[in-house]
Amino acid sequence: MSFATQGAERLENVSGGRVAPALDDLTIGTGREVKAAISFFDIRGFTKRTSVSDSDGLKRTLFMLNLVIPTMMQIVYDHGGYIEKNTGDGIMAVFGVGKEFNESSNFALDAAVVSFYALKNWVNPILQHAGIPDVEARIGIDAGTLLLSRIGMASGSAAHQRNFLTAIGPAANIASKLQGKAGTNEIWVSALIKSNAHDWRQAFFKRKDEGDTEWTWVHKGTNNRYTYWHYNATRSAPDC
Repeated sequence: MSFATQGAERLENVSGGRVAPALDDLTIGTGREVKAAISFFDIRGFTKRTSVSDSDGLKRTLFMLNLVIPTMMQIVYDHGGYIEKNTGDGIMAVFGVGKEFNESSNFALDAAVVSFYALKNWVNPILQHAGIPDVEARIGIDAGTLLLSRIGMASGSAAHQRNFLTAIGPAANIASKLQGKAGTNEIWVSALIKSNAHDWRQAFFKRKDEGDTEWTWVHKGTNNRYTYWHYNATRSAPDC
């Protein structure tokens, strides 16, 4: 069978769905189209932390990662999301698979706000006690139709993972770009996230794309600019 024929068969196997598929539920090269919000969390200044040459400095970086990344992952899980990718100095998360955007958008916003609360009030105090610099981060969020696909090779007898689940689509690209534009400890989101956020959240959005000549995203089928926003809500201490 030719590669072209195999590819056509796999494209035909792309289906819709209302739940995130488990890795074993998809054959390699196939996928499932879902509606969801997607978020990128990134540690700022990570390259500088890893450029140290002494063993103690690298151990401190490892200690920081073993504190930050599991904490952020648990926050994602607590808000109905799952981890699409661990980038080493951050995570890519998908929220509200198969739900309406007004649900998935608010799940992602809640998780982002809690993430910064956890950094400020739990993670960084522990790092300070250990003599390790505070962690600063940034988050970008968008929503849309994603293709969740299994990519790679058959597992065979290899000891290491040879295939994985990945999210593909414009929303993933936009969320990544927004994360890159965000300032220190900021949450930047797309127009779709803002429009689907709860009414009480609207006062916390500040438009940021005006004057950005490099931003070329428009609403599909139009020349209307796809705006992006800084979401500056914060979380207070939870009730005991």
